[in-house]
Amino acid sequence: MSRLSRIAAVLALASFATSALADPPTGTRLGDWRQSGPSLSARDQAIGARDMARCLYKLQTPMARALLLARDPGQESIVEKKLMGELTCMDAQFGNDMVAERQIEFPQDILRGMLAEAALQHSRDAEKALPALPLQQVYQRDWFVVSGRNSSVDEMAACIADTNPSGISDLLAASPLSPEERAAFAGISPSLVTCLRAGTKLTASRQALRAALADALFQRLNAADADLPTAPVATGTH
Repeated sequence: MSRLSRIAAVLALASFATSALADPPTGTRLGDWRQSGPSLSARDQAIGARDMARCLYKLQTPMARALLLARDPGQESIVEKKLMGELTCMDAQFGNDMVAERQIEFPQDILRGMLAEAALQHSRDAEKALPALPLQQVYQRDWFVVSGRNSSVDEMAACIADTNPSGISDLLAASPLSPEERAAFAGISPSLVTCLRAGTKLTASRQALRAALADALFQRLNAADADLPTAPVATGTH
C-alpha cells in the first residue's frame, strides 16, 4: 500500500490552483494523488503535479535518485522523509490564482513515477538506445519491494520496459491526460495485454499507470547504479 507524502510548495512568480482528483475506479491497486486548493481541471492538476515533481528533482537530485535506487523499504522511507518538505519553484505553473503556498500529497507509487519521469528527461539518448528484449516468462526485480504497488503491476511494467521501451518513451513524451497521451496508451495496449500476468485484471488511473511505467523504465536504465552506495545527501532546507 502506498504511503502519502506531502510537499509544501512556495511558488515564486508562479500561479497554482488545484483540487482533489476523482477517486480511481473501484478495484484499482495503484492509488491516487490529491492536491488541495481551488477547482482546476484534472489535466491541469496532472500537469501541475508533474511540474512540482520536476522542481523537486531539480532541487534535490541526489536525494531523489537515492530514493529511486533504494532497495530496502526502511532506507527508502528514510530518504523519502528527508526529500519531502518545503521547496520554492520559480517556474512551476499550476493554474491562474496567485497564491503564496500550496500543499500536495503524493502516494508513494505516484511520487516515484513522477520523479522517475523527471530523471528520464536527462537521459533521453540512453533511453532511446535501449533495445527491445525478448519476452520472459517471469519478471522479478529487487525494486518491487519499495514501489508501493501490487507486484503484478510492477511485473507488467518491468516487462514493457524490457520488451517495448520505445512505447514508454512515447508515452512519457506526451503531456499528462492529453489526446497524445491517450494515443500513446493505445499504442502500447498490446504490450499491456502481453505483459499482464495471466488471469489478472488491471484497473488503474492513467496517472498511476504512467507512473508505474516511468518507474520501470528508469529502473532498467539505471540497474547498474542500484548496487552502488549512494553519496551522502545534504539534509538542510531547500
